Amino acid sequence: MPNVLDAMNHLGLIDKLNGDDTRFDKIVDATSLLVDELKSDESLLIPAVLASMNNGILADDTAIKLAEASLLQTWKSANTVYDDAPILIYRSMLLEACDRISKTAKGRIAYILWNTIADMLPFIKFGNEGTVFDSIFQNWAKESEEYSSLNLIKTIEDIKTPFPRKLPDFKASDDLAEIHDFETIYNKISEDFTQRESQYQEQYRRLKEYENTVKNHIAANENLKLDTLWWSKSLYSSNSNKSYRAFAPKDALVIMTNDLLCALQEAPPASVSYLLAETLAQLPNIDFETKFSLKAIWEYYSANTTKIPELVIEKFHSVSKGSWLFNDLVVTALQGKTMDTDEAIAKLAVPKDTQISLPELAQAIFRQESAKQQLSS
Repeated sequence: MPNVLDAMNHLGLIDKLNGDDTRFDKIVDATSLLVDELKSDESLLIPAVLASMNNGILADDTAIKLAEASLLQTWKSANTVYDDAPILIYRSMLLEACDRISKTAKGRIAYILWNTIADMLPFIKFGNEGTVFDSIFQNWAKESEEYSSLNLIKTIEDIKTPFPRKLPDFKASDDLAEIHDFETIYNKISEDFTQRESQYQEQYRRLKEYENTVKNHIAANENLKLDTLWWSKSLYSSNSNKSYRAFAPKDALVIMTNDLLCALQEAPPASVSYLLAETLAQLPNIDFETKFSLKAIWEYYSANTTKIPELVIEKFHSVSKGSWLFNDLVVTALQGKTMDTDEAIAKLAVPKDTQISLPELAQAIFRQESAKQQLSS
């Protein structure tokens, strides 16, 4: 798959190159600097990927300023070439930088990136860059699911029983050539075979021990799946000791999302977020058809900060640098931060007229929190 910058250049979407390949090379070099910047501080990955997908991003955005600084290091006169900030170039640089890093992280970074943006993409309208960007996003989605599936195997690394990869060393007696007595030779060979048999029996014992440990680990994960399905049917919050039906709809959303995040292992697959959305939709006055404006969501949580236990609010991750995610909007409101409604909505990386259902919002918060959990792991 071609990289972002090559694909964008092929479509003629990088302005002011004027057939000068050295200008394109400077953009590529600047992206390499951006990669180093993001690698040195992984918390910048979230604002970087949000800026890359947001065609309405402002020039003073945190990630955009990083891309600009990188470009000016390799192309000092860039500002004299572009009358306005070349936002699409910066977005392309950020996307390629994120993608390069994801290719070196065995699925973990792809998981972070995809779960950050998955539930925001439906609200974004792309221009001609859409086909290039979408191919990257879909690849992250695939790698994210593979990472979730392999997370079971990954956690097996924590098992105290090591996998016996190497056959035991065995050295036969080297003095048989000097022995001429048949009985002595026979006894020596018997001792050698007895020793070898003992070593192989020990190897077999270790293999069986490892096999049993892995089986127990898999069984524990299967039990967790059953517990999750039971949770979905019972609609009971063990942390709050009451039914989710006892909560107002928007409060149930936060409580339920937190309960599920606490119950599951790291890097849950996409199917879990869909289970959460479907479970929430079972509660009274909650469905996928009823949409809420960002203003309504912000004002509800800002006015009801005491309805959610403080311990629950504290479990959610801190607000992202740069543009906001849906979970940033809800968490900031619940924290009682003094902020104008329009100012808060303007921070989101989706259009201000976005409307979203409560099940969709729960799914978004769950996945974005899962991404931040991986970021801090």
